[in-house]
Amino acid sequence: CTRGAMAKEAVGEVDLDAIVCLDDMERAAQRVMDRQDFDYFAGGAETESTLRANRAAFSRVTIWPRCMVDVSDVDTTTHVPALGLHNLAAPLLIAPVAMQRAAHPDGECAAARACAAHSIPYCASQQSTTAIEEIGRAGGDAPRMFQLYVLSDREATTKLIRRAESMGATALCITVDAPVLGRRERDVRNRFELKAGLKLANVDAGKNQNKSQDQTGPDKSAVDAKRAQSAIARRIGGRDASLTWDHLRWLRSVTRLPLVLKGIVTYADAARAVKEGVDGVWVSNHGGRQLDGSPATLDALPEVVAGVNGAGGCVVIFDGGVRRGTDALKALALGADLVAVGRPAAWGLACGGERGVGKAVELLTEELRTAMTLAGCGDVRSARNRELVQVVGETPPRSRL
Repeated sequence: CTRGAMAKEAVGEVDLDAIVCLDDMERAAQRVMDRQDFDYFAGGAETESTLRANRAAFSRVTIWPRCMVDVSDVDTTTHVPALGLHNLAAPLLIAPVAMQRAAHPDGECAAARACAAHSIPYCASQQSTTAIEEIGRAGGDAPRMFQLYVLSDREATTKLIRRAESMGATALCITVDAPVLGRRERDVRNRFELKAGLKLANVDAGKNQNKSQDQTGPDKSAVDAKRAQSAIARRIGGRDASLTWDHLRWLRSVTRLPLVLKGIVTYADAARAVKEGVDGVWVSNHGGRQLDGSPATLDALPEVVAGVNGAGGCVVIFDGGVRRGTDALKALALGADLVAVGRPAAWGLACGGERGVGKAVELLTEELRTAMTLAGCGDVRSARNRELVQVVGETPPRSRL
């Protein structure tokens, strides 16, 4: 972009034709967003080593393409009936991202509409800045899921589940890697707070979440890091830190929706999840925002898949650092059924609202199609082939002819 073009940019008004890849979109979003909002979405926990590791892990996986394969009509469509997801345009989904109206005034509704228009699932966050019901209306009849934190208040949790059912969610994604909030130091330094007029629309715990906005003058500038961290942590008020496997029975008693456990990264937890009868596991480290030093999700994926398959099998969803179609192809080859992205949705919103999210989905889908074509994969089933990829330390795959 020229200096003049950049000067005219604003939230929702980036020239989407100039966006060639998701990294371009992130850079454009950084130009137009307030620093505290950009850092909220971009940041990770503490040293952000896990955040960086998620991206770096893809460079340790090599794709071994097969030639002389008919790829004249590559089919990226897929179905995940166990989660009520049918006729998907690609094995992709938008992961739950909190507070999307901090990226664009239309927030969650714009993202849901974009997903509906492109026939990929949208997973609504419990921590959204838009009511569940509004998100459901925005998405029409398109496939959607709902991400849930189990609260200590079981009645409040049940009410959230009922609202998710009413908005048309086909599955509940229970976050299990966040009994407390990871220490996100960018937010602490920025003294992050939601802008006036924004709130967590689906929970009561944040009643005073904008309280610091009433402060002015030296008192506000003197808020120390401890108070800032405490204010940020209040956003998760009410979550049940005592959540165990035993609580799955209670969840089963209050809903018939399929259950997905989000935040699984070990063989043992994956195997236990299948034995407990869950319908899916979501390989995730919360985008590197929780336990700093935990494994990159691509490194964890083969372990989780082994645990799942050894215990009888269930749906495997993957997220963490996906920015390219080749990243998605690598995750599929390592055993994922669906590949999720979160931050690119926020960057899309910041760049162009609904059109921006649509652009992000289009870029990733087209890159995946190209990668599948060049790798000799005519459809998603052939892409889910462990012999397609080699992880550092392995010998090259030698398929039987």
